[in-house]
Amino acid sequence: MQSVRLKSNEARVLKGCPWIYRGEIHHSDAEPGSVVSVWDPERRYVGQGFFNPRSVIAVRMLTRFRRESVDEGFFRRRVQEAVRYRERVMRERDAYRLVYSESDGLPGLVVDRYGPMLVVECTSLGIARFLPAIVDELVQLLKPDGVWERGNLAVREIEGLPRKDRMLYGEMRSPLTVQEGPIRFLVDLVSGQKTGHFLDQAENRRRVAALAQGKEVFDAFCHTGGFGLHCAWAGAARVVGVDIDRDALAQARLNAESNGLAARMDWVAANAFDWLRTESDRKAHYDMGILDPPAFTKAKDKVAQARAGYKEINLRALKLIRPGGILVTSSCSYHLSEEEFIQVVGEAAHDVHRRVRVMEIRGQGPDHPVMPTLPESRYLKCLILSVE
Repeated sequence: MQSVRLKSNEARVLKGCPWIYRGEIHHSDAEPGSVVSVWDPERRYVGQGFFNPRSVIAVRMLTRFRRESVDEGFFRRRVQEAVRYRERVMRERDAYRLVYSESDGLPGLVVDRYGPMLVVECTSLGIARFLPAIVDELVQLLKPDGVWERGNLAVREIEGLPRKDRMLYGEMRSPLTVQEGPIRFLVDLVSGQKTGHFLDQAENRRRVAALAQGKEVFDAFCHTGGFGLHCAWAGAARVVGVDIDRDALAQARLNAESNGLAARMDWVAANAFDWLRTESDRKAHYDMGILDPPAFTKAKDKVAQARAGYKEINLRALKLIRPGGILVTSSCSYHLSEEEFIQVVGEAAHDVHRRVRVMEIRGQGPDHPVMPTLPESRYLKCLILSVE
C-alpha cells in the first residue's frame, strides 16, 4: 500500500477529523483514487484513506485500524451498518437519506431512498471504484426497482469522474409518489433539485405543522410545497407558497390536489426576495412565515454576502408577521455558523423594531447524522421564533 505523511501534528485528522487537506501532507506519488496509509510527522500510523491530489481534500479517511482490509467486504459492511441505522430511526417515511457520506463511513457517497428507487451521488474517485459492490449490496438488502446515479455534478470533474447520469440497476420509476408522515409528495428523480426532494427538513416540517393550526402562513422558497403542505394538512387557515421555479410550483399544485389541500393553498411564481420586499410594504398580515432558501454561499470568502442576503429576507419576513406570530427561518450554508445565523436574525429584528424569542433551534433529521469530529456534517440550521 502506498502512503502519505503529514507535515504537522496540528492536522485535524489527528483529532478525529476524516479529512486531510492537500497542504497538510508531503508530496506523494500515490495513484489518484487509491487507498493509502497515513502517517504522522514522526512516522506513527494514523489510518487508511482514499487519496486524490486533485481535490482540496486530498485524503478521506476510511479506518484507523491498521489490520482492517479496505476491500469490497469493507464497503459491504459499511452499507449494512447504514441500512440498519435507518431501520431504527426512520418512522412513517419511505423517503430518506440512506447513506450520508463520512457520517456513515462512506466518504463521497450519498444514497437517498425514494420508495422503490435509490438515488446515488458519488463524488469521490476512490469510492467510485467500489461502487459496483456497494450497489450490489444495496440491491441485496433493499430489493429496489432501480438504482439511479445523478452524476452531472461539477465536483466530479475535480475528482476526475465523468459528469453523466445513468442507471446502475433495474428500471427507472420517475416521477413517483412518496409518503412523508401524512403527506404524499410527487418526486421527480431525474430533473428535480438535489436528488429529488429536500429530505433534510422532513422532521422540521412536521414540527412546524404542529404550530400552524388556524394560522395565515406564507412559505417563501417553497419548492414543491414541503412546509406549506404540512401546515395546510395540520389546519392552517391559508397558505401562500412562493418560488421562482415554475416547474417546482406546478409540482406543488399537484401535491396540494393529491392531498386534498388545494382549496386552502395559493401559489405565487416570483423571486422570493422581490415578493418579500413588495409584500412587506403592507402592514403585517400573516401569523406564520417560513423561510427555507437555498444555500447563499458554499465558500468561506462569500460569508459577508450571505449574511446580507439572510438579513434582508429575515427583515422583510419579520415585517409580515403579526404580533404573537411565528417565524421559521433556515440556513443550509455551512460556512455561516449557527451563532452567526442567530446574530443575523437578531440584527434584522432590531432594525425593524420587533422583539423575537428563539423557541427552538433545530437541524437536519436523524437520517443525516452528524459526525462529532466533522463540524461540516452539521450544516442545516432551523430557528423557530416567537415574534412580538
